[in-house]
Amino acid sequence: MRARMLRGFTLIELLVVIAIIAILIALLLPAVQAAREAARRTQCVNNLKQFGLAHQNYHEALGTFPIGRQGSPRRAWSFGVLPYVEMGPMAQSLNFSVAFYDPANTTAILLNLNVFDCPSDPNHSAIEEPTSPFPRAKGNYMANFGNTTWDQVNFNGPAGNVMFLPAPFRSEMSIGINSFTDGTSNTLLMSEDVIGTNNGVGSDHRGDIYNDDTNCSMFTAYTQPNSLLADQMNTWCQNIAANPPCNSSYPTFNAARSYHPGGVNTLLADGSVRFVKNSINLNVWRALSSMSAGEIVSSDSF
Repeated sequence: MRARMLRGFTLIELLVVIAIIAILIALLLPAVQAAREAARRTQCVNNLKQFGLAHQNYHEALGTFPIGRQGSPRRAWSFGVLPYVEMGPMAQSLNFSVAFYDPANTTAILLNLNVFDCPSDPNHSAIEEPTSPFPRAKGNYMANFGNTTWDQVNFNGPAGNVMFLPAPFRSEMSIGINSFTDGTSNTLLMSEDVIGTNNGVGSDHRGDIYNDDTNCSMFTAYTQPNSLLADQMNTWCQNIAANPPCNSSYPTFNAARSYHPGGVNTLLADGSVRFVKNSINLNVWRALSSMSAGEIVSSDSF
C-alpha cells in the first residue's frame, strides 16, 4: 500500500498568511484606537459637566463663582470648588488660612482626583515638585483668565496687540453671574490644558491646579487652542519633547491644549460643554473668553 504524503504550508503560503494578518491588524488598530479615544473624550466631557454643576452650586451658595486666584494666603479657584465635586471630606481637611503648599495641606493636595484628570493625557496622574517639601497633584482643567495674560492687562505680544476684556475668573476677585452680560452660553468658564512634565530639576507649571502662580491653574485665549505659538512662562518653561512649546518670556500666557485630535473640550458658563476646534477664528475665541465686552458671537462660529 502506498503511504500518503502529508502536505504542509510552503514558505510562500506562510508569508501570504502573515501578510494578510498584518494587513487586518493594520486596518483594525486605528479603529480600536479611535474607539478608545472616543471613550476617553466622553469621560473628559463628563468631568467638565461635573465642574459646570459645581460652579453653579457654588454660585447658588455664595452668590459668585470662585475667586480666580488670591495671593494671601496663596491658592487658586480649585480650593473653593472641591466641596461641590463630591470632595467635601478633602475640603474639610484643608486649612484655608494658610497657603496651598503649607505642610498642613500636603496630604490632601497630593491626592490625584479623577475629576481633574483627562484620561487622554498620559501624564494625568503627575505630581508637581515630587522631591520638594511641597509636592502636589496636577490636573488638566483650567479656569478662563481672559484674552491676554496671567496679569490680565493689555498686551502687545507675538500674536498681536490685545486689550484685556473682563474675564469670569480674576485675580483677587470673584464674579457673579449678573456680570455675564455677553450671555452665559457665549462665555468660557473652563477648558483643558496639557500637563507639563518636569525634567527632574526644574518645574513646568502647566497643570499645577492648586497654585496661584503663573501658567498653573488657568489658560488664556490670547492664542488659539493647541497653538503652535509657544506659551510664555517666565522661569517655569520646561521645553522638553513631552511638553507643548514654551519659552521663558514675560508677561506669561498659555493656550488651552489637549491630546484630543483637532481641538479641546470647553465648559461654558451656562453649564454646557462644547468641543472647540483648533481652527476656530482667533477673534471669536478671544470673544468667548470675555464676559461683558459686548461682542456678538454666532453659535455656528465655534
